[in-house]
Amino acid sequence: MSDFVRESFTSLPTKQQKWPVLLAVWATFFLYGAIAAPVPGVNEPHYLCKSKHFWQPAWCERDFFLASPNAHTVFYATIGALTRFASIEQSAWLGRAVSTLVLACGWIYGLSPLLFSRAGPLWTAWIFLGLASCGNFSGEWLVGGVEAKVPCYGFLLAGLGSVLRHRWLSAAAWGGLAVSFHPVIGLWGMLAFLFSQGVTRLLEFRRQKRQRLLAAGLNETQANPNVMALREQGANIPTSLWNLILPGIVFGLSALPGLIPVIRLLTESASPETRYAATYLQVYFRLAHHLDPMMFPLRSYLGYALLLLIWGSSLRWGGRTLAKVRFDQIVLWGVVFALAGIVIGWGPRPPRLMPFFAQRMNLLKFYPFRLADLLLPIGVAISLIGVLERTALCTLPRKTWQSWCSHPASVLLLIFVASLFRIHATAETNRYSREDRIDWLDVCSWIQTHLPADALVQSPTNGWAFKWFAQRAEFVSFKDCPQDAAGMVEWNRRLNFLQKWFESNYADQLYSAEELRGLRQQTGLTHLLTDRLGPLELEPIYRNQTFQVYDLQSLD
Repeated sequence: MSDFVRESFTSLPTKQQKWPVLLAVWATFFLYGAIAAPVPGVNEPHYLCKSKHFWQPAWCERDFFLASPNAHTVFYATIGALTRFASIEQSAWLGRAVSTLVLACGWIYGLSPLLFSRAGPLWTAWIFLGLASCGNFSGEWLVGGVEAKVPCYGFLLAGLGSVLRHRWLSAAAWGGLAVSFHPVIGLWGMLAFLFSQGVTRLLEFRRQKRQRLLAAGLNETQANPNVMALREQGANIPTSLWNLILPGIVFGLSALPGLIPVIRLLTESASPETRYAATYLQVYFRLAHHLDPMMFPLRSYLGYALLLLIWGSSLRWGGRTLAKVRFDQIVLWGVVFALAGIVIGWGPRPPRLMPFFAQRMNLLKFYPFRLADLLLPIGVAISLIGVLERTALCTLPRKTWQSWCSHPASVLLLIFVASLFRIHATAETNRYSREDRIDWLDVCSWIQTHLPADALVQSPTNGWAFKWFAQRAEFVSFKDCPQDAAGMVEWNRRLNFLQKWFESNYADQLYSAEELRGLRQQTGLTHLLTDRLGPLELEPIYRNQTFQVYDLQSLD
């Protein structure tokens, strides 16, 4: 990591000027995340509780989700190791600090070749976060909590910096680390790198071929292209193969720790019916807001159409350095992936009426929109800063407060501050009102203190981070869906079972002791945590103004 940090500032003039930029970018990301997603963030209970169980299997060992196969083992084994030495909340803050530092290093190393000013990466971050505060396309975000995708994007940006500097071995290494932390995002990023590089090589090959033909006094129809191509390939085969094989080996070694768990998930022994059902549940039920383009709101399409227009216009009026051309090609491939996803997912509803429904559903489950969701606003931010660098930012203001206030850098800072106020106003800290939140934390604290460590609890359907606060196992939770096919189907079965049980046994408007005894026998539940459910023919062992805890073991 030390080499990575040192390399991140090769374009900056002096050593004294390196670290302030890194610290400013890191503080920008950390502050934005702290305001946008107060601990625990939306996915932090998911990742950090998994991490704690990864290192301490006896912790909530009866929890259905925690016992399911791991998809992000590298995250659990690295940043997740903080849960061994600190509380879950402390691990969240420490994990945010580490992951945003990786992101800040990758941000500077990846974007510095595209900018001329020392503070260009910082200004780009301010514009990007300003755009992020207005929304996204498919629900993808970059700053807002600690999870596997944050360091993944940091390493992916580092790989971008190596690509722009023609350092293919380090690009392969950073790309492999990105895949290790988050295989889906990392592989989409590497595909964008490879496709852009392939197109560049093809165009360069054709240009050189045309120049050689013109120098020989021939045109392409007079020369024998097959013979010339064979000669050129024969001269370059050893070098070309070595240039491909060595980075491939480096990429494979660095990506393998993250690919092995995913390969196990994809090759698990499950019937075709189970796989089909799991894919349907993933694409059109649990993650439809990320994977089904017909579920994205109209404002997302309009907002990203505007970003695409701005970015497309910048291809003509923006700075056209070689690094910028290559970066724009990578952004273009991200947009192509997203457009392909829209075409694949668009069709009649219900989805099964679409032609080739099964094939289209299997393609959508790989998140084709994620890369464009972030690369497009980053591309717009780069283009805007590029224009300002050649115009307003190239003139230094006089040292008066009026000139500093009117300088574009001050305006960019105001944009960032405005984004902080916006996300503070729209941040969803939890699903409860202030009074209900107090009661929720109170009942979770009581459960953590009084229930045995091996208790199995069913919390309300709108329960928020139950394992985080109560530190007890759950029978099933809508938020915590396993990622293996059999686990997804079982997760859906448990949800359906509880819903039908609650509905069918409320015909007499009372859950009798006998009915509750049957629930315990069918699920293994030891305790039931409710808010509006009831009345029950059982006295709660604890209650506050909103929640009640029932001991189902007393019915034995």
